[in-house]
Amino acid sequence: MTASASAPSRPSDGSAADGVPTLCLDATHRLARDGYAFGLRGYRDVGADAFRTRLVGRPVVVARGSEAAHVFGAGGFRRSGAIPRSAMHLLQDEGSVQALEGERHRVRRALLVEIAERGRGTLVALFRSEWGAAVEEVSGERTSLLDLATTALARAAFHWVGVMPPPVEERAITAGLRGMIDSAASVGPRNWAARAHRRRVERWAASLVSSARSRGDAVSIVGRLAHHEEDGRPLDVEVAAVELLNLLRPVVAVARFVAFAGHALHAHPEWAARVGTGDAETTRWMADEVRRFYPFFPMIGGIATAPFRLRGEEFPAGQCLLFDLYGTDHSPELWERPDVFDPFRFADASPHAIVAQGVGDGLGAHRCPGELATSDLVAEALSLLVNSSRYEVLPQDLRISLRRIPARPEGGMAVVFA
Repeated sequence: MTASASAPSRPSDGSAADGVPTLCLDATHRLARDGYAFGLRGYRDVGADAFRTRLVGRPVVVARGSEAAHVFGAGGFRRSGAIPRSAMHLLQDEGSVQALEGERHRVRRALLVEIAERGRGTLVALFRSEWGAAVEEVSGERTSLLDLATTALARAAFHWVGVMPPPVEERAITAGLRGMIDSAASVGPRNWAARAHRRRVERWAASLVSSARSRGDAVSIVGRLAHHEEDGRPLDVEVAAVELLNLLRPVVAVARFVAFAGHALHAHPEWAARVGTGDAETTRWMADEVRRFYPFFPMIGGIATAPFRLRGEEFPAGQCLLFDLYGTDHSPELWERPDVFDPFRFADASPHAIVAQGVGDGLGAHRCPGELATSDLVAEALSLLVNSSRYEVLPQDLRISLRRIPARPEGGMAVVFA
């Protein structure tokens, strides 16, 4: 059994405070080449858990580990301007919760956290039902766990927020939501096409918000967003629509974790047997290890709104800090044998130490409001794959390239359900 890992916290002394070394003058080519491993290889080269460089000519500090998690999670960083606009317009937008700061961010985040927390059980139950229906639709045919989970999760999310689009519209909206995730790290025509799809999905979401207002629906999740007030007035329709997408899109993104869960079950059949016993604690350990071990999104960035210290060095307001999610989830400071898949580590470790979906505590955190729902959905997917679904993993390339962002099994986990 591995040693425990606790939630990232600030070091109690300055023993590691020896400054932030420089990796190279500009590491843009290294980021493109290394993907998720960009930080890991950089820390190895400089012999520290942080380094400075430039990306596309911009000075940045890249860091992982407990001190960096404390610095970034404590606040004092704005997200706006910290990631390329090509990614920002797919994963967030002007006026959305991710782009807000201060009190407005706290109020908006509180709403989304409350929605996600109250709806966790309902969302999981809907996913369970939609998974069964989706499996029946593809029974006997070649499909992939990534595609199947995308369909089931999108349908569950639609019902959860209070909409039931007809089949043609459902497929188009699902494709648009998935494209926001698949193309977030792309540039050029692929990114432009995904942004065009996003604009169509935003118009659809805006029509739902307007309809909820006109019929006085303040009960469904769409209705709550439609009638949510800030500064004494309802959100603009376009802003409420973006926040609706900020609930739907992350649910669809969980499909990647479902594909990784299938990959883990195939690679570690002994854990499939353990999940098959029906023990909820064991299943939860495996769900948390899937979220820690497999690559989801590589980094989150922020622009300092006030000076901060890292490794004993003072950095000014305006400094860009990239907090390495993948590197922290594979840091030997926090995890024993971090490159080994071992769910037993969570017999002692806190799942809060996982930073795949952001970092920080409270309503000012840079952490996904739906993280607990994600863990629930991954645990449910593991149970469904082992106990409720008969399928065969087809011959395919099961490698996971760390250069592809976001990552996935090369074959998407191709299967046939009986």
